Amino acid sequence: MSFAIRLLTTLFLVNMAIAFPFMKRGIQWSFDLYPSTQCDGEVSNDIHSGMGSTGCRADLNTMASAYRLNTIAPGCQVEFFENTMCEKSETSGVIVDLSAGAESCQATTRRIGSYQVTCDEGRELRIKRNLE
Repeated sequence: MSFAIRLLTTLFLVNMAIAFPFMKRGIQWSFDLYPSTQCDGEVSNDIHSGMGSTGCRADLNTMASAYRLNTIAPGCQVEFFENTMCEKSETSGVIVDLSAGAESCQATTRRIGSYQVTCDEGRELRIKRNLE
């Protein structure tokens, strides 16, 4: 293979990795948590991302009042809970797709103390929010 073809191939792959940073690491979901409902101030390293389903995660730096969704794969949903045990009775909100203001600040009705991600491909997606 000629040097020019190898160079062009390398440049193309580097460009794709820069243009789609979440794809290069295999990230299926990613969101930031904020202590204020306006998502102002610092994220305080409360950036969460991963692949596939998780168990209950309460490894938050602070009790959050809002989130900013970066990406979520079809078939995945993120559930936020007010307590640190992911109890269904303490639901703060559910994200199932990017249609409701991706990358915009979304305040929750309750504080966020934990979350759980469930990925199930093939499920029909729609937005659900706890308005209580």
